[in-house]
Amino acid sequence: MAKIISMGDFNDDPTNKSFKEVLKTVATQNEVNPHQLYNPMEKMLKKGMGTLAYRDGWNLFDQILVSGGLTGRNYSTFQFYKTGIFNKKQLITEKGQYKGYPFRSYGYSGYQGGYSDHFPVYIYLLKEVSSNPSRDNK
Repeated sequence: MAKIISMGDFNDDPTNKSFKEVLKTVATQNEVNPHQLYNPMEKMLKKGMGTLAYRDGWNLFDQILVSGGLTGRNYSTFQFYKTGIFNKKQLITEKGQYKGYPFRSYGYSGYQGGYSDHFPVYIYLLKEVSSNPSRDNK
């Protein structure tokens, strides 16, 4: 029941062989067992979401995987709730050839004043708050 989070730029999409065949990731939280990895980003990719754009196509290379030990419903300890892509307006190129892409720090013409060529990803973990103060001191 180890609680493991693996996150980063994996240079592959959630549906690539490295995830589906090698790591045997599962796309549905209800179907993951304690010995598997749940990849919540797979559903996002299938909806057309991504963290980087290349030649007008989106990829979701920036991912968060969680072990089955984090996918339960016992919130007395931290449990997975959801992941997301942080793609707020200030991180998006507003005009030109790359409109809608992540607002890059550097491009072909040099420094552009942006942030990254990838959108960041985030995770929410939940844990219940005890209403019994003496329980919190143990």
